[in-house]
Amino acid sequence: MRSLVCNKEASAVLSAGKFLPYTQFDASLQSQICDGVRFMPLRQGERLTSLAGTQISVISGKARLSSTGRTLTDGATRAKPFLVSARGDILQALEDSLLAMADCDFLDHLVAWHTLARHAQESASPAAQRWQHLQRAAPFRRLPLAHAEVALSQMQTQCVLAGAEIVRQGSPSQDFYVLWSGQAEIWQQGFNDQAPHKVADLQAGDSFGEEALGRGNNSPTSVRMTSDGELLVLPREKYLELIAQVPFQDLSPAEAKNCLESGWAALDVRHIEEYQDGHVADALSLPLEHFRERAEASLSRATPYIVMCLSGQRSAVAALLLAQWGYQVANLKNGMRETDFDLVKGHSPHNKAVA
Repeated sequence: MRSLVCNKEASAVLSAGKFLPYTQFDASLQSQICDGVRFMPLRQGERLTSLAGTQISVISGKARLSSTGRTLTDGATRAKPFLVSARGDILQALEDSLLAMADCDFLDHLVAWHTLARHAQESASPAAQRWQHLQRAAPFRRLPLAHAEVALSQMQTQCVLAGAEIVRQGSPSQDFYVLWSGQAEIWQQGFNDQAPHKVADLQAGDSFGEEALGRGNNSPTSVRMTSDGELLVLPREKYLELIAQVPFQDLSPAEAKNCLESGWAALDVRHIEEYQDGHVADALSLPLEHFRERAEASLSRATPYIVMCLSGQRSAVAALLLAQWGYQVANLKNGMRETDFDLVKGHSPHNKAVA
């Protein structure tokens, strides 16, 4: 069982099929809808565990809800999508089915943010362009609009020159940044590296600094400007107050097992040595220290992940970052030490350990 990527063509199916609320979205929102909607095919008899707050539209087929015994069909969910209210509720396909699953908070936020941005443009507000930048900055995607307005008003502009080092690896990071204009690069030096290596390129609208602020540690990377530009800067205290909310759910071991059985993927964020000593079967290994460098290439936004570590602390940080970057995630509460998962040693059979 694997979810399908929601692209513009797939989202058009929802609109053309007159599924609410997708018929209410204009063309400018179609590509952004894809960030919060995924399609899930289920064969007859297959079961799917859904988290509270998930909005389900049945494109074809039938599925029964375990909590109420209610049968969901396209006709029943076309005018009013079903909203999952119980965490860990289970859907079982009564026949081959295709479901469209959305985070309802994401959709509400998308429409509300778009409305405010359009209002700012129509009123010739000088903040109109800033609204657009904040919407593209990953940590703002699930931010309550009231918090976004405060952050918008409190972010200060800072002009920077090409070659300037904004953040240095190993030094305390005091601010959260959005690149307003210009380009920058992220560099990192590992424990055994002789010299730093480039991790990523940053363009206008990208953000950085949240890894260190969320963990309360020194910066794991350096950020250098490659052109003249301008930054939007939010101090650490305001970032923690406004942005570093928890946009994911903690799962008990039983809930995590149900999710894994219904198509979620396990993501192990411990060190490689810990992973090789014992991990959940088929778990992907992506150590927390390599998130900025490897998450985009290693993970899929079409796949929901259960993040796990030994105690639940590292996985909570990883889940926070992934949720801010647009992934669907949940955290294994209190970690693997309080579970009875069957563990395997070494690399997974599919060579899923990220070296």
